[in-house]
Amino acid sequence: MNLPTTPGSRLRTPGPQRPGALSDSKVAGPAAARQLLRVLAAPLLSTVVYFTTRPAAGSDAAALAIAGVPPAAYSIVVAVARRRVEPWAVITSAGFAIGCVVSLLAGGNSLPLKLHEATVTFLLGTALLVASLIRSPFPIGRVLKVPHADQAIDTLLSVMVGSFLMLHALLHLSLALSLSTGTYLTAGRVVSWATLGAGAFCLYAYLRRLRRAQAERHSASDATPTSPPEVP
Repeated sequence: MNLPTTPGSRLRTPGPQRPGALSDSKVAGPAAARQLLRVLAAPLLSTVVYFTTRPAAGSDAAALAIAGVPPAAYSIVVAVARRRVEPWAVITSAGFAIGCVVSLLAGGNSLPLKLHEATVTFLLGTALLVASLIRSPFPIGRVLKVPHADQAIDTLLSVMVGSFLMLHALLHLSLALSLSTGTYLTAGRVVSWATLGAGAFCLYAYLRRLRRAQAERHSASDATPTSPPEVP
């Protein structure tokens, strides 16, 4: 059966699916789940190690330094075994090392070790917000694989991510200054997970709405027939 067509339109048939598209989508889910599990498990492991070693350690700073060794050692083992470097693990490990040095220079003060992760999120959030203010945002849209990401989208994403990172850092700072080390570690993990969950939900909702709007515009442009050129 032949379907009628207008002079300026033609039927569109779905193109062949990319051979590895289905397998990539199947692999991406478990890989993202494992990555999220590592992000959540590392702070929990540090907390357990702190409470286990605190009675034998001479101070809060010593126990915090011991508690920070397992996540850093795990990052090194993964990098050597899999020959793959995880940027967040490298950044947090570097922050932990700097926190140890600052703690030693401060006479064994535990505050730099408490806030070594919050310092990283504060610096990253500040960089994202400043880049947005000077109209030179980071290409977060490209990192998140947003189709047709332009400067406006990158600016909004930079402000969104930077704001949540700054909120995370400021909440940790207020908790570290007002709570004991043991209480801070417990409350800080809850605050970190809550901030991460809220930020991820807002980012997911925005990206979903953005992709839907882009898909609707693309469908509308495809449905509009183009007029054939006029013959003089």
